[in-house]
Amino acid sequence: MKIFKDSKGITFSTDIIITFFFLILVFGIIANIINSSNDRLVNSLETAEIERLTNEVVDILINSPGTPKNWEKLYDFGIVNPGLSIENNDENNLNKFYPNRISFKKIQILKNGEYENLITEKLFKNKIKSSITVYPINTNLNPIMIGIESKNFENSSNVISVNRTVKCDFYSYLAISSILIKDKINFESDLYSNQNYNNQKYYTPLCNHENIDKNNHSNSEKYLWICKGFKISKKEFEEKNYYIIFKESALNKDNYWILDNIKDHSNYENQISSEYVNLNNYLSKIFQNESSMIFYMHSKINKNSLEDYEHVLVGIPKEEEKYIEKFKIDYFKEQECHFIMRSWYF
Repeated sequence: MKIFKDSKGITFSTDIIITFFFLILVFGIIANIINSSNDRLVNSLETAEIERLTNEVVDILINSPGTPKNWEKLYDFGIVNPGLSIENNDENNLNKFYPNRISFKKIQILKNGEYENLITEKLFKNKIKSSITVYPINTNLNPIMIGIESKNFENSSNVISVNRTVKCDFYSYLAISSILIKDKINFESDLYSNQNYNNQKYYTPLCNHENIDKNNHSNSEKYLWICKGFKISKKEFEEKNYYIIFKESALNKDNYWILDNIKDHSNYENQISSEYVNLNNYLSKIFQNESSMIFYMHSKINKNSLEDYEHVLVGIPKEEEKYIEKFKIDYFKEQECHFIMRSWYF
């Protein structure tokens, strides 16, 4: 050990100096560890709290229709408590809504400017930023992204992601009549069907040709007939444009369709060669003298292409038609989707 004297004669040793600096270093390391532990604890608590709140909000959105009833029809959303599930308007059904089935109309309201008001302010109380993405499992449909763009939260810490599987109705609420995969069963034995269109029940024969000699639509070795009735009023016709939309795989496969009505039977078979057909010209002639009419859509399907055949007959409100991206049949069917909410602190 070396002993030194300073200019004032005070003695000190190198060992004491080394020990002193070593203690400072140790205390610094301990303080840093304590601070890091505190930060990790705070971050862990923050993450747990964000995760809890996000799960609660997602449950509210997909398992509640919100208030007031049918709030998506309002013009002012100031009084709305948001929920995205679909209302059940059937008075005979005790369930007031369909859990895990979300309304495309309500999603569009969020996308078109109400996300901050209804989600950030009303549900998260301005404490948390978030975004919603609806990913259709059917890759023919585009995902719907709402809220903060992903590039704005990639660098945020404590980003929570909650993923639920739901069904979204997309534009299926515009369908008046349809033949989908689930419909192609047991048609040969069914003469009548209690169909439900636009929440109204019509008890109609499947085919108005049933009792017409030589023109009844009986199945053959090659073809299967599927016929459905539906009702349109003149007022509805004046407010909407009407189309038949076919599945692309049904085109040019020796499939045919007939549209007629309860007063005027037709045997003219139109070959299916286009994805969609505008029906307005035909309907306008009918409604020159009628206030309402029951129509029949007859599908003559080649049994060799039965799995490829689907169609939807839709009535699209004229003011909404410009918002519909594509005349693709998948947009007019309920679709299974991933509902993903991402959230983080401001």
